Amino acid sequence: MEIIPAILTSKPGEVRGWLRRVAAAGKFRRVQIDFVDGEYADNRSIKVEECGSIRNYSGIKFDAHLMVVEKNVREYAQAAKEAGFDRIIAQVESISRPEEFSGLALDLHSPVAAIEPYLERLEVVVVMAVEPGRGGQKFSEEVTEKIKRLNKLREQFKLKFKICVDGGVEKEHLSQLAAAGADEAAVGVKRVLDW
Repeated sequence: MEIIPAILTSKPGEVRGWLRRVAAAGKFRRVQIDFVDGEYADNRSIKVEECGSIRNYSGIKFDAHLMVVEKNVREYAQAAKEAGFDRIIAQVESISRPEEFSGLALDLHSPVAAIEPYLERLEVVVVMAVEPGRGGQKFSEEVTEKIKRLNKLREQFKLKFKICVDGGVEKEHLSQLAAAGADEAAVGVKRVLDW
């Protein structure tokens, strides 16, 4: 299973510091940066343009996880595209045209059915294991059944999307998540650098 350091902060300087540490570790191929607009969740993070130049980190690909309401999603998505983010992931609950995205995230309390119509064209499905927008939350075991369901659909229809679990993931969860069918786990950068 691929481990993806996830960065959630309201301080632009912190992002650059974490990215330097991730790059120096030399063991990660992808980083997720979380963007929260203060409306989708009761928290606000940095904006895309405050990340600095992610293109300076050769060999690392970047995910932009957009936890933003629909009126803001186009602005954030366009900024992420221009900044060089490889995968742009929107919350399926916050947009009226999910088919415009190749990455979609499923909130902790949303059923797999909410994302099923779009699976054929997706590159990645992010399954949230915590409430969106805040770090340091406890992993919710209920996501395992969602992962199994997504994996079954993927196998049944011979689809290509990756399944990424995001939120509260600890080392002891990895084997259970992999057995359920997850390909990736987004783990808080501070935690994962200590593993």
